[in-house]
Amino acid sequence: MRKAWVIFRMVCHLLYGFVVALFLWPLLGQTFREKIEKRWARQLLGIFNVQVKVVHETPESNYAIHKPCLLYSTHVSWLDIFAFNSVHPVTFIAKSEISKWPIGGLLAKRSGTLFIERGKRHAVRDVIHAAVQVLGTGRCVAVFPEGTTGAGDTPLHFHSNFVQPAIHAKVPLLPVSLQYFTPDGKFSDSPAFIGDQTLLENIQVLLNSSTGFVVQLYIHAPISTDGRTRHELSDEAHAHVRALSYQTATQGMVDKGGSTDST
Repeated sequence: MRKAWVIFRMVCHLLYGFVVALFLWPLLGQTFREKIEKRWARQLLGIFNVQVKVVHETPESNYAIHKPCLLYSTHVSWLDIFAFNSVHPVTFIAKSEISKWPIGGLLAKRSGTLFIERGKRHAVRDVIHAAVQVLGTGRCVAVFPEGTTGAGDTPLHFHSNFVQPAIHAKVPLLPVSLQYFTPDGKFSDSPAFIGDQTLLENIQVLLNSSTGFVVQLYIHAPISTDGRTRHELSDEAHAHVRALSYQTATQGMVDKGGSTDST
């Protein structure tokens, strides 16, 4: 009965987002759009009983205040985007396949997601140029440099191309260690959307959890891009994320600093 209720709420929430994105979005100003994005993301996470904990390594790590910046994050689940937007909406760089998702594709387009057209010549160059323009408006941009999802216990290889927007726009690079935990603070790879798992199968995993999950966004100190190459910056970001990910995967969620948002 509980699963049926959650599914009903999810469907209603998606339809609500679809209607707003299709009919109201063009009529709304940027400030009101961000409020809707934030509330919608929080509500979606709440439906799946996922809480968000944000840990700022330094005060300057708070991207809701100190912006623009480029968020350079590990990637675990399709829920990651909503975790960021539940804190403060940002513009994402994503694979073009997402634009073809029913309902979700429209929502992503309306929120300003920058899509990379695989197989298209100069696709990365074009999206980097678009990201620089977004950063120039004062809005943060987020990218998952692994290019795919992982379990969250250790970062995969980072593709340094996606540091370029920060270099060109002369904004800080903020590495983010994104991981999922059980409410008692133990690392969990259960929510990971990896391998041959389908979206419906992953949703089933979330529905089967009686306790839910906590997604922790550990936002490291900003890295200045002045005079640095993209390889240097990407490697430094990877080192920070790798060290923190190993610590939390073995010792549990960071238990000091930050704040927990219940959605």
